[in-house]
Amino acid sequence: MKDIDHEMYEVYNNNPNFQVLQKETDEVTAFGNAYDLRETLRYRSFVEEDMDGFFIYYNNCETSWYYTKSSKIREGNGIPLNGAIRGNLQDGEQIRHWVTIALENQLYQVIIYKKGRAAVAGVYSMENADTLANGQTKVLLMEKGIVYGDQELARELGLVKLAEEKGDSFQTTMRNYQICGMRVPSTELWVYTLYPRTIWSMVNMQQILLLLITAFSVMGMIAMYGFMKKEIVRPIHQLTGTMDTIKNHESREIPPLKTHFLELQEMNQTLEEMVRELEEQKLLVYEEIIEKQKAQMQYLQLQLKPHFYLNGLKTINALAIGNQVDKIQELILALSKHLRYLLQTEREVVTLEQELDFVKNYVELQNHMTGRPVQIQIRADENTMGWMVPTLIVHTFVENSVKYAQLKGGGIPLKIEVRAECLETEIGKYLDLIVRDNGQGYSEDILEEINGDSKVGIRSVGINNIKRRCQFLYGEGMEYHFETEQGAVSEIIVPGSLGD
Repeated sequence: MKDIDHEMYEVYNNNPNFQVLQKETDEVTAFGNAYDLRETLRYRSFVEEDMDGFFIYYNNCETSWYYTKSSKIREGNGIPLNGAIRGNLQDGEQIRHWVTIALENQLYQVIIYKKGRAAVAGVYSMENADTLANGQTKVLLMEKGIVYGDQELARELGLVKLAEEKGDSFQTTMRNYQICGMRVPSTELWVYTLYPRTIWSMVNMQQILLLLITAFSVMGMIAMYGFMKKEIVRPIHQLTGTMDTIKNHESREIPPLKTHFLELQEMNQTLEEMVRELEEQKLLVYEEIIEKQKAQMQYLQLQLKPHFYLNGLKTINALAIGNQVDKIQELILALSKHLRYLLQTEREVVTLEQELDFVKNYVELQNHMTGRPVQIQIRADENTMGWMVPTLIVHTFVENSVKYAQLKGGGIPLKIEVRAECLETEIGKYLDLIVRDNGQGYSEDILEEINGDSKVGIRSVGINNIKRRCQFLYGEGMEYHFETEQGAVSEIIVPGSLGD
């Protein structure tokens, strides 16, 4: 009863669903909180074996939900119990009180917590209380003068009068019984235990000797059991527990084994050596994988480095012949900025803002070096500028547009649009990068290649390079799509910022 009282108090004092039900709220909210509270109490009733049922009252105690264990509370008693408890709720405004309810010769103890417009009640069935009896020992219950159990014996012993005279507990001897009585705290319930008094008869020496031999045998068995438990059972449990923690990746430590058996100590040492060797092999494998990926990343980046270096030098030479010093200075500065960005081999990722600045610089170089009019429009959300992205992820597609986009009619400028947006989903944030131009678009065979496996493609080196690098960095978390729609459209979606 104390445990059930504690469970109900925890709900009354700490459960957020009960706190909501105390106040006036709409029916949907009240229903949801009552349902959640019911599930919580159902789980607690499985953990607390003595809680045989619970009742929830809300909506000013007019609506109720309840659950009873069929093994403890007789079938059909749930509804009468509900009515009896509801009647106790209407009798007063007590915050906490115990009540006793008797139905069909079955006794229930119910703790009720009420606050505001809601109440909870925990039920303990006293039907099996007499299972404490052993042999001729008897257990009787009494509530407000009403005895549950052997009423005839209780009347003969005057248990009702004893309860009135002795206070909250007593021990006495009457007739052939040793009687212990106690009132359960905070209730009107009395529990009486009646032990029969017996007189030992005389025993002979043979019986005493047999008793001593039996006692020594039992002590020997207990000692042997303790020895086996300490030296074998516990060490084996420790070994299996250690292997379970290793299996679940919770720990790699092998604690020393407390046993005098050499074989078990050797097993523990062997396990420790195996774990150490596995850790060393794992480190070697990880280092090999990291070095391989790093080398491959550097190789993939180097494929992009030698673009139009010679064209830049030829343009500078032509400007020098024309004595156009200002343009030479502008071109050299732009070209040096371009080369500095490409030569930062130690950096696999940069911010999107750095990548877009590099793209702008590249377009200016093209306008200086080729004379072909190229216009670029960049639309990027403010919250995407700090996003960490692989180097050249935007430049590769802009460069493809400059190289391969063909326009109908002379004098029409090449228009390139770059758009960066932040996509928020249930599983995280994604960066959506789209590059489109007004050229003739991708051919069918190129689209088939770049929308497929990046390891298979051999013609679109730059695009396949970017796809492989993104797969190294993001794994299955990245997506890409390429199409022709009034020009070439390239889209790459990558997950959360690598700088987070």
